[in-house]
Amino acid sequence: MKTTLRHNSLIRAGYILIAVLVTGITLGQPTPGVQQEFEKLDNAYRARQLTSDAYFYKVDSLVHQLLSEGKRFETNELVDLLSQYEEVAWSDPQYGRDRINYFYLFFNNARMGKQKGASIYYAEKIAQAYKDIGQEHPLIAQLQLTKIYQELRLYDKVIAVFESERSYLESLPERFREDRVDISVALNAMYILSPVVTGYIKKNDTASVHSTASLANQIGTIIQSDKSASRPQLLYNDMLMIDIEHSVANFERRYDDASQLLNRMEQLKTTYNDQATNFIDINLVRFRIENQKRLGNTDSLRYYIEKYASSPNFGNSQSADVSEFKAELASLQGDYRSANEWLSDALMHERDLQAKLMAEASDLLYAFTQAEHNAIAAQRAEQVKHKRTQWLIIISAIAALSILAIYLIMLRRSRKAKEQIEALNDAANMQIIAMEEAKHQAVKEEQQRLGQDLHDGISSSLAGIKHQLEILSMDAADASLRHQLGSLQLEVTAAYNTARKKSHEWFNAAVDVEEQSFEQRIRHLTDGALPDSRYQKSIQIDDHSLHRVSADIRISLLRIIQEAITNIIKHAKAKQVGVLLYEEMDNLLLTISDDGRGLGEKKWENGKVAMGLQSIQRRAELLNGKANISSDAKGTELIVSIPLVIPEK
Repeated sequence: MKTTLRHNSLIRAGYILIAVLVTGITLGQPTPGVQQEFEKLDNAYRARQLTSDAYFYKVDSLVHQLLSEGKRFETNELVDLLSQYEEVAWSDPQYGRDRINYFYLFFNNARMGKQKGASIYYAEKIAQAYKDIGQEHPLIAQLQLTKIYQELRLYDKVIAVFESERSYLESLPERFREDRVDISVALNAMYILSPVVTGYIKKNDTASVHSTASLANQIGTIIQSDKSASRPQLLYNDMLMIDIEHSVANFERRYDDASQLLNRMEQLKTTYNDQATNFIDINLVRFRIENQKRLGNTDSLRYYIEKYASSPNFGNSQSADVSEFKAELASLQGDYRSANEWLSDALMHERDLQAKLMAEASDLLYAFTQAEHNAIAAQRAEQVKHKRTQWLIIISAIAALSILAIYLIMLRRSRKAKEQIEALNDAANMQIIAMEEAKHQAVKEEQQRLGQDLHDGISSSLAGIKHQLEILSMDAADASLRHQLGSLQLEVTAAYNTARKKSHEWFNAAVDVEEQSFEQRIRHLTDGALPDSRYQKSIQIDDHSLHRVSADIRISLLRIIQEAITNIIKHAKAKQVGVLLYEEMDNLLLTISDDGRGLGEKKWENGKVAMGLQSIQRRAELLNGKANISSDAKGTELIVSIPLVIPEK
């Protein structure tokens, strides 16, 4: 009984919530009776009405029941509710798995609240707790990273996580057969491999797609044959195996097979009718949209899009996805004007989503979560200490001095933590900028593709019709018929010219929007660092100067601008700042100037200033360019030159 309770508790902590997360449930606040439920279990344990194992199991079940109902706890609230759970779990070395389970509760709560940074922190705590009891790491941190990167569509990073653990993942079938790893580790591996297969599909890497899918099939088959696997574990494993097979079938353009796999997925609801399977329907809608889109079934596609739009909110990007799907439906029906309008609507929703991501950037601060959790634990420990030593504190001057010393140490640490958080904020902002650049690059490519398709498809067809009308008009003997054919020819010519003009507009507009977006990023960067109340700013981006500039170079330029502005703020005492970007003789030139006090000899000897300038020079050299700095008492000018055509060696 003891082993079974712990095993089932750990299964629930690790995996029951995965299904809930897929639904994108709107989080609510705990009901007023929640605290009483926990107190009831705590009192039952203290009265010895529950054994330790039964107490752990019931508290774990209560937390996950609340989470599955859409409840969401603040970190300090969950710490208080689980205070006795924590005390008991750390009271005896035999409760190692219950200590793991304790961190699983915080991990799942963070995932329900979509707190990515917090979930990564607790995933690492889980991994450390596994190591503390002498077991191999459970891949939980890697699982969470791949989920985050998949949501952000950063599939290169998904693959990077896989590559860092490739040898371990490939050894899992053998380790599992030798009973060296728990079945939960194997299931975590399946959750990792699913987005990895998608990542290789995005890269069109056929060999890696098949090898990764084969590894997933080996691990999934082992889980299916394991007699200790619980029903929830078997359900999630079967779901993941079908999901991976479905991705491969679509990649190989076996769309009929993909449809059959979706039917198999739906059959899981019957096979596992004793489990919560609502998440299957939610996934099926999205999969069927993709499948019908590839098959070109516009009626079915419209039905599933409407079903998707009317369903509960699956996630932050649902509105953008609906508009994108409607744009693709309109494109399949030949209504390119509506397609363009829906695509614009999707872009608007994507911008709103990016704004939300910026507002939630603090959630990505790993250090903040760690500091919060440690501060809560320290506060609780200090309260206990205060109660035990209150009479000594009142009569002892030494205690007062000790408190003062502790306060000074905490103040120093607080300042250091503030500096770290500011640095992480800068890093988070640059990551958001990088994601926006990748998004705009994808939009540019899609808009140019639509323009090219319009040019090559409809325009070419109209040109052929026009030519045939000319021939028929020349051969027609009847004057009335020639007149009618001539009128048709004029209308076809007008339609051809309109389609050709529109294709060129779409193709060129993608580049113009991209340049405007880059200028907005520079303005956002400078506006945040250089307030209008203190600085006069001049930002000029030459039209068409960024046509041949990749997203990587744009991000490097933003980092150079960020470093230069940082030096201006810290050392220049300037009032006017100028940023100029233009193209000259196959070179992209970036000029950043200020009217500050310049760089004298003492400033050149300043290590921080020198380090910042060296960072700029290194970034320029990595782009095969160079950075020149001129400075006097009237100000400083930085000129960065980057070749747009790399010379042959």
